[in-house]
Amino acid sequence: MSAGVAAGLQVWKLPPAVPFLRQDLSLTLVQAGTLLGIIQLAGMLGGLAISLLAELIGERRCLSGGLVLLFLGSAGGGFAWSAGSLLTSRAVEGAGFILVVVTGPGLIRRSTPPGRLTTAMGFWGAYQGISTFAGLITGAFVLQVVPWRVWWWAMAVLVLVPLPWVLARVPRDELAYVSRDGLAYVPRVVPGRVSRDDLAYVARDVLGRAPHDIPVGVPRDVPVGDPGDIPAARVPRENAGGVRGAASALARIGRTVRAPAPWAAGLVFACYTLPWMAVVGFLPTIYRDGGMAGSWPGVLSAVVGAANAIGSITTAALMKRGLPARALLVPAFALMATTSLPAFAVDWHTVPAGTTWQFLCVVAFSLTGGAIPATLLRMIGELTPTGGSAPATMGLIQQLFNTGSFVGPALAAWLATRTGGWHSTWWMTCACAAVGIALSRCLKTRVTAPVAAPAPVGDRTTTLTADGTTDSGAPQA
Repeated sequence: MSAGVAAGLQVWKLPPAVPFLRQDLSLTLVQAGTLLGIIQLAGMLGGLAISLLAELIGERRCLSGGLVLLFLGSAGGGFAWSAGSLLTSRAVEGAGFILVVVTGPGLIRRSTPPGRLTTAMGFWGAYQGISTFAGLITGAFVLQVVPWRVWWWAMAVLVLVPLPWVLARVPRDELAYVSRDGLAYVPRVVPGRVSRDDLAYVARDVLGRAPHDIPVGVPRDVPVGDPGDIPAARVPRENAGGVRGAASALARIGRTVRAPAPWAAGLVFACYTLPWMAVVGFLPTIYRDGGMAGSWPGVLSAVVGAANAIGSITTAALMKRGLPARALLVPAFALMATTSLPAFAVDWHTVPAGTTWQFLCVVAFSLTGGAIPATLLRMIGELTPTGGSAPATMGLIQQLFNTGSFVGPALAAWLATRTGGWHSTWWMTCACAAVGIALSRCLKTRVTAPVAAPAPVGDRTTTLTADGTTDSGAPQA
């Protein structure tokens, strides 16, 4: 989670610095929009390639390498002398960013305690909002007293802060178990012997599959939760390394790419991120163009980003209480359209306290939008086809997600330039919401049965359900 926030900060360090960059490097508004979206270019082009790399060398190594690339890109950007050189450094940051955000959900999935996966994914879905808040509000104050280059170098140092924590706390890739659906798990006791409870933990997301789908290292004739110790120490990742490993990983990725559900989910994600990135990315500029001065544009934009994080975490809590994930997508898109329409279509300068009302509309826009990433990230396991690759599902979704993030700011800047102001932004937000609603209604997920992991306690049993929660006293399956 800290690595995700550090990566997100590299995206959101830019918006408060746009006025200074335009003055120092003579950037046009469209160039500034491209600069905001260029960090998404690596994700737009290489999401599936990153998923293959994660299959072969491991997700922990990919995430660590991504943090290093982010450091190099940000440090180099502080020396940029033109728009082209700054764009190049942002592209390097983009490569590091995609390494972190594609592998983060898989690492969370394999190391989250039972019953906490929905909450953990909700927090991961909030990393963008948290980094938006931190980046915008800090930049608003810091850039009042230091040059933008110092801000870039400070962000370069900050991105390395999570690295020792990741290396110390996240289990090594060699100790992961990989089932045939491409999901990785780590037992709580490694090395050693896995007890019945540990085995239920390892297999909690296998979701009722037959014993031959239980992760590597578990005898094929032992059902989930069978009594007795099962030797499972230091089992290497299945199919990792070599030509055979690459062929197997490519086969899993191919099955994923041919399935319609990951594509549909990725397009739904893009319909959210395109307008959100455009609105929040240019919000400091919109406020400055409206006559607001000082640090207020950055502070108000930061609050809008924080609202998105709150929406994501709240959505996770609702899903934890049993609200169906798919039931959240259509209302979220509808509310994004409803709140963005008055935010941009109305001339708030003619209304008493108009800036306040516009700000509240944009906050509601960001808050309701936070439900979409939390919902889709929780559905990753269901969206992965049988025999497919969960990293590839995440990579494909992230590829389409980043396409929206790349196109959004440039499209908003183009519309503002062509129409003479930001009032036309609602055309884009409402159109994306309409497409997102249509795709959400067509989104099909793989239906799976719950996993039963009986653990006798007197005459009672514990059933492990599909989302990792327990149901004590349930009849034995």
